[in-house]
Order: sequence, then structure tokens, then C-alpha cells
Amino acid sequence: MVADEKTPDEGAADKAVQWVRGLADKVMVNGVGRITGSVTWAEERLARRQGDDYRPPGDDERRSPEDMADDIDAVIARLIKESVAASGAQGFVTGFGGLVTAGVTIPANVAASFAINMRMAGAIAHLRGWDVGDPHVRTVAMMLAIGMSAQNVLASFGVKVGQKIAEQMIKKVSHETIKAINKKVGFYLVAKYGTKRATITLAKAVPILGGVIGGAVDATSTALIGRATATALRDGTLRAEEPR
Repeated sequence: MVADEKTPDEGAADKAVQWVRGLADKVMVNGVGRITGSVTWAEERLARRQGDDYRPPGDDERRSPEDMADDIDAVIARLIKESVAASGAQGFVTGFGGLVTAGVTIPANVAASFAINMRMAGAIAHLRGWDVGDPHVRTVAMMLAIGMSAQNVLASFGVKVGQKIAEQMIKKVSHETIKAINKKVGFYLVAKYGTKRATITLAKAVPILGGVIGGAVDATSTALIGRATATALRDGTLRAEEPR
């Protein structure tokens, strides 16, 4: 167990990971309240971009992500811009309702930032051709969205990783390993955000803090995580650490 996992107890880590996985499932798959899920959001933006040439998922005439790379890159850039703007819009944040504050020690403003970043990561993953309906893929997108290097985490659990990791490789990871990875995510969340010093630390690290306290918004983290996630899921490097 690494140093940053010694302070939180296992109960707190379990609670944190249950919450964050529930959040990822909702914002990536079904959406929350008036906030649409990652796939719906991504497809709406792709349809606007392509117009009459757009074909929905499952359509035999839909082009592969590689064949519409220019459109996908443009849509991802738009999704990142919208997410950066959302991190400063309190009305958008409150649209997530009680989900972002439900029984966890993570501050509400941080939870809202996670929700925005996870929705963004899920949308990027979908456009890059990854199946966010698969819980393995959601785990990877979740780690990228909260600032963890998915590749490093996978390697620490004995998953053979090289310079590039494909979706099919992720789907072969055992459920027991995924559970262990989720536990690591829980420890990470509690160690980094579930402390009394969280609001001090997050003033430098979390993009949405200013939108909740004082009105000065710093969306740098969302922008950087978005761009890094887009590259990570395109190239298979799975590295999108949050800026320190």
C-alpha cells in the first residue's frame, strides 16, 4: 500500500469509491436531472457538427472514429470548452442536485467538479470509440477524470501495460482486479480531498472552487484534464494526471 493510502481507513475509502462509481455511472450513462449523460451529449454535438452526414451509433452507414477524426477532434474541443464554462456556472452545478453531496466527506464544490469532469471524460471516451456502457471503461474514464494515471494504476496491479493500451485489453482485466483498483481510487479520494485541509488544497487544484466561493473561477484543471484525456484515450497512454 502506498503512502497516500495509509491515512484513510478502509471504511471511508469504501464509501468514497461507492459514491464516485455511482456518480460516474449516472453522469456517463444516464445523466442526472436535466443534465444529459456523456453519450447523449457527445452525440448531440456530433450531430450538430455533421449535419445531414450524421449517422447515429449502430447505423450501418456510421463511419469509424478514425474516418471522422477531424469531426471528433472538433467536437471534443467543444465539449472541453463547454465543461470549462460549466465549472464556473453555478446553475449548471446545482442541476446535479443532491447527487454531488450525498453522504460523502468530499466538499460539494469538489464533487460538482468531479461530475463535470467525469461527464466530459465519458463523452470523450465515447467519441474515441470506447464503450462507456462497460464498467471497465467507466473505471478508466473515472480515474482520468479525477486526475489519476490509469496506466500507472493498472500497472501497479500487475496489468501488463506498454506505451499503448487498447479498450479490449481493459475489458480483459478481472473483476477482482477492478474491485482492487476501485479501492485504490477510494483511498486516493479520501487522502486528497476528504480532509479538513481540502478547501485549502483545492483552491490551487480544483477548477470549480471559485464559482462556489467568492466568484473567482479557475477552470484550468478542467481544460487540462479534458485535453489530456482526449489524447490519452486516442493514443492509449491513459495518462491524464490533474495539474498540481
